[in-house]
Amino acid sequence: MLSLTRVSREPLMLLFLTGCPSFSVVTSPETASDDAPGLSDTEEVTVPTTTPPEVPDEPPFACEPLQVDSHVLDGIVLFDPAEPHPGDTLTVVVRATNGLGRLDGPPLDLEVTSGSGTDVYSPQAVEGGEVIYYYAIPDVAEGDLCVTGLIDGAPEVSARVAVTPRPPSPPANQGVFKVVTNHQWTCGEQPTYGNEFDVWVLDENGVGIPGAVVDVGLADSTDLDSIYNDDGAIPSKLYTDGSGHYTGWNFWPISDNGLLVFQLSVDGAASDIATELTTGWWEDDLQGCNYCGEHGKNVWGHWSYTVVFQRDPVATEACVVDNDHAGMGACGTPRHIHHHPDVQACWGVSE
Repeated sequence: MLSLTRVSREPLMLLFLTGCPSFSVVTSPETASDDAPGLSDTEEVTVPTTTPPEVPDEPPFACEPLQVDSHVLDGIVLFDPAEPHPGDTLTVVVRATNGLGRLDGPPLDLEVTSGSGTDVYSPQAVEGGEVIYYYAIPDVAEGDLCVTGLIDGAPEVSARVAVTPRPPSPPANQGVFKVVTNHQWTCGEQPTYGNEFDVWVLDENGVGIPGAVVDVGLADSTDLDSIYNDDGAIPSKLYTDGSGHYTGWNFWPISDNGLLVFQLSVDGAASDIATELTTGWWEDDLQGCNYCGEHGKNVWGHWSYTVVFQRDPVATEACVVDNDHAGMGACGTPRHIHHHPDVQACWGVSE
């Protein structure tokens, strides 16, 4: 009878040839058994993992605007913000430059092409002097957007804007200043010829912060050369008093590129942006409604607002916050401009 003699009890390694993944089986010399050549309870099996191949990211969507002539409007196309970031609402402003008035402006749809396809938008407001159409494209994605204004289905104006990654925000190591009030004054609150801005900056306990600085921004579509203001230059910054409060007036400012919109945020800190603060809303001739039915109140530039910022020490995002449009209540559903009424743009802030 043939007999086999085991000459070593050292660990045994089995190697598999090319064509299959290799692995090793190690048996413990203390627990191996001649009678039981299988794996013991203390044996270790090592199976290497495989890494799937990297799939390159697709480049952001790119497009070219149509080459069209604006025969009806002699129109121009403007964007706010001029450099949008993912998640923003992009306001598109189309303005006639040939004297065509608001009541004579034809219906104008906006065809928007992006990486997700093509959509058609109706204006959310039509304003003017010379007719001005406002559109809101919410939650834009990185890449190009091509927009084309259509009159009776025919291209009238066209333009392109690039949506680029958002730069880091100011650090939120002391929290985020959130807009807790953005109130448009009602007819009962508004004085005749009022153009008042009441701004508060509060800490997390609701106590006013003396000497807080609030930035005053304007929509990127603003025609800076056409602004005039009966009360002198529009300030670029507001400074709170000893109680954390600022009161100011700006009489009748206007811009040829549409309603003059103020955008407020706390300077040097992570902060919400209060928007649609404007003294430019015209009477609603299209609906035959005077907002207050009283001369010099909530009409032809006479609008007032209260904005309150309060620090939230645990907030992790900042947002664009529209006003409540309370002063437009007498005319039913309010019109919106540099904001989408159903989609709020927000972004994360760094610690």
